[in-house]
Amino acid sequence: MAASPSSMVSAMTASPSTGSDQASGRDPQLAAVTAERKRKRKESNRLSAQRSRARKQRQLDELSAQVAALRARNGAMAAAADDIQRRCAAVRTENALLEAMNLELGMRLQSLTEMIQLMEEAAMYQQFHQPQPQLLDANMYNYNC
Repeated sequence: MAASPSSMVSAMTASPSTGSDQASGRDPQLAAVTAERKRKRKESNRLSAQRSRARKQRQLDELSAQVAALRARNGAMAAAADDIQRRCAAVRTENALLEAMNLELGMRLQSLTEMIQLMEEAAMYQQFHQPQPQLLDANMYNYNC
């Protein structure tokens, strides 16, 4: 007497079973081995997930440290750039002052050079246009002694 296919389907749906449940019904030793494999796989998966989480945490910590170091470096570079800009502005101001002084001193030098030239020309003029002292001519004054 074989069971009809509909009775088999109803029996299967009434008591859902897995492969391990069927194995446990047939061979308790096989069920124990399967359960042990399942337990080891779960343990292995748990340890793998734990290692993965630890690795991700280390990576996150390393990246956080890199972010902190780069922010500190960026801050130091920004401070250095500000200092350089301040020093550059001071040098530009000093340069403008020195250029103004150079212009003023150049004009003074030109003026003094012109004065010296004029004085030399005046001295030359006086030298050539000044009446020469006349020598005394003894005949001019007839002294009879």
